Amino acid sequence: MIIDGIQVLSISVKNMEESLAFFQDWIGMELLDKQSVDSYSLNKIWNLPECPDAHVVYLKKKQQPTIIALCEFKSLSRKPIREKGRLWDYGLYNIAFSVKDIDSIYRDLTARGFEFIAPPVTYKPRWVPFSVKEAILIGPGEMPIAHIELLRSQQPDFDGRYGRIMDSAQVVESMEEAISFYRDVLGLELVGDHQLPRGLVDEVLGLPQGTDLRMAFLNSPGSTAPLVELIEFSRKGVPLDDEARPPNLGLFMLSMETDDLPALIKNFRNNNILLVSEPVALEHVACGAIEAVRVLGPGKVMLEFFQKASRKPC
Repeated sequence: MIIDGIQVLSISVKNMEESLAFFQDWIGMELLDKQSVDSYSLNKIWNLPECPDAHVVYLKKKQQPTIIALCEFKSLSRKPIREKGRLWDYGLYNIAFSVKDIDSIYRDLTARGFEFIAPPVTYKPRWVPFSVKEAILIGPGEMPIAHIELLRSQQPDFDGRYGRIMDSAQVVESMEEAISFYRDVLGLELVGDHQLPRGLVDEVLGLPQGTDLRMAFLNSPGSTAPLVELIEFSRKGVPLDDEARPPNLGLFMLSMETDDLPALIKNFRNNNILLVSEPVALEHVACGAIEAVRVLGPGKVMLEFFQKASRKPC
């Protein structure tokens, strides 16, 4: 039912020039297109009647189908969706890039004035036969961006220091409920479900000692799109759905393509999944004419599902 995993990661930004410089010039993403969105469309799509217009820029990595949509919403007050601390609150958390030479990236970005939760930390996950080194950047608009280097003999083949988007993480209140949604309702494949040893990633994430953590990963079979990463903490949080919407800053929505939107909507209703909007016809610069619907997923995460009028690739 879902064609190829995460197709679009929508990020609300404070300063388009600054964010574009980071994703295009620093990370090396390819600029696909730009789009201006009028107030009527913004009200129709995100219920933003007070916003006069918005500017959207679409970027991607060459080796992946997934698009990052940077959205600058003008003339509205904005605050980061995820303030520093309270990582365990429920909602979208970050995107993660595969990188080479994370230590030099860390030195260069800190010299440019960027902050990380901690310097790069090496740890050994149980589910892979090698160690990883990871650091989480507080990126433009205070959005967390994970940098992950795989410490193995055969290094990934990509140009520059940044490779593909590895995953997009979200914090959930109930792992069982979240897995059931992505696997049983959407049809994604569960490719990993792990209880981490206590303390393994405390420094990476800035967690208080004694926090238990479970991670699960899902994707469409055979997809090169980023994994959906689910994180459940032993500490109880609160949903961020009131903050996790534009024009507040950060990752606010994941979009996935379906080959049968009416059947998917029926499946949502049969499973008591809340529809935020009825199907709406839109013109997407990257994907062409689409019909889209938005729902609140586990942890009240904003998710968009769309079907294209033609088979134009995003």
